Amino acid sequence: GSHDILSKKSKDLHLENISANILGGEYVRKFEALWSEITDADYCISVNSATSGLTTSLLALDLEPGSEVITTPFSFTATCAAIVAANCVPVFCDIDPDTFCISPEKLVNLITERTKCVVAVHWCGNAGDLGEIKFICDTNNIFLVEDAAQAPLSFYKYNDSKESVAVGTVGDAGVFSFNEPKNIMAGEGGLIVTNNINIAIKSRLIRNHGEAIIMDDCTDQDLVNIVGYNFRMTEIHAAIAYVQTKKYKQINLIREKNYQYLVSRIQDELSDYLTSQKITHPESYYAYTAAFKWNYTTTQVHRDIIVDALIAEGIPTFKGYHRLMCDHPMFKRKIAFGLNKYPWINNNIDYNDIDVSSARNLVDNEFIGFLQMGYPNTSNDMDDIIRAFKKII
Repeated sequence: GSHDILSKKSKDLHLENISANILGGEYVRKFEALWSEITDADYCISVNSATSGLTTSLLALDLEPGSEVITTPFSFTATCAAIVAANCVPVFCDIDPDTFCISPEKLVNLITERTKCVVAVHWCGNAGDLGEIKFICDTNNIFLVEDAAQAPLSFYKYNDSKESVAVGTVGDAGVFSFNEPKNIMAGEGGLIVTNNINIAIKSRLIRNHGEAIIMDDCTDQDLVNIVGYNFRMTEIHAAIAYVQTKKYKQINLIREKNYQYLVSRIQDELSDYLTSQKITHPESYYAYTAAFKWNYTTTQVHRDIIVDALIAEGIPTFKGYHRLMCDHPMFKRKIAFGLNKYPWINNNIDYNDIDVSSARNLVDNEFIGFLQMGYPNTSNDMDDIIRAFKKII
C-alpha cells in the first residue's frame, strides 16, 4: 500500500525482516510513501536537507574521487558544495539566457572521458531543456541528477512522450528541498527520488551511518562510497512535510495564479523593460521565484539601481546570488580538503578561464526576482509590484 515501509518494491531491497525503525519513524515513512505515490518514483529517501540529498545521490552513483560533474554556475552554493563533498570536481556549463538553466548546446562541448555526471538545476522551478539534457547524458552514458530543490511536484513531458512525468524522476535521481522559503515547507529537510534500486539502497545506507544493514559478505563494489553519515530527516520535520505535501495542489495553485497574473501584467504594461524567464513546462509551473530579465541594453539604467528603488518602495526584490559559483574562492584557488588541492589533485581545470558569459550577464546586469509568490500573497501584492515599477519608470 501507499504506506509500505519502502514505498514500493520493499521485497526487492531484502528488508522484509528488518526493523522499521532503521528506516525512520512513522511520519518519515509516511512522507516518503506519499511522495512515491504522487511522483510515481519507485523509491523516495528523505534526508535532513537537499544539500545532503545531493551529496548522497552523487555518492550513491559510485563515482570515483576526482570524477568530473558538470553543472551550472548560476545556482545556490549547495549545488556545487555537494559535488565537492562527494569528492568530485565541478565543471561549469553556461546557461541558456532564456530559460536560465543549463544550455544543451554548451553542455555537449564540455563532455570528456572524465565526465561522469550532470547536475541540472531547475532554476526558480523551471526544468529548462531537461529532455534534451537527458538525451545527451544517455547518449554519452553519463548519469543525470536533477537538483529540483525549487521544483516540487511539477511535471514534464519529454522525448515526444504522451504523458508527463514528475520533475526529479527524469534523471537517475532527483532531489527536493523543504526548507523555509520553498514551495512545500517543513522548516528544513530534503528528499531523494529514484527508480534505480542500487541508488536507493546506497542512499539509505549513506543517510544512516552506512552500517545499519551492511553484511560481512558485501562486495567491495557494495561498499564503495558508503562511509556513512547522519543525514536522517527528523520525525517532526517529516510530520510537517507530510501534512504540507497533502496540501500541495492548493499550495502550488496559489503560486501559479500569482505568477501568471504578475507575468500577464508585466507583458501587457512593462514588456519594454522586463522579459520573463522562458518556462519549459508551463502547464505545471509553480514559481519558487518569479524571474525576469531587466532590459539593461535599451534602458541604459543598471539593474542594481532598479532593485534598490523597488526595495525603497517596500517591494522585496532578489537580484540573484551575489556571484557565480565558479567565482567562489574555493574553486578559483582549488582549496577544499587540505592544502593539496583535493579533489583537483589530478585535474588541470582553470576556473579563471571558462566561458560562462550568459550566466555572468544575467547575474551581473539582468536578473530580477520576486520571492513572494506563495501564500499568503494575492493578486493585490502583485499589483504592488507593478505600481512600484511604474513609479520608478
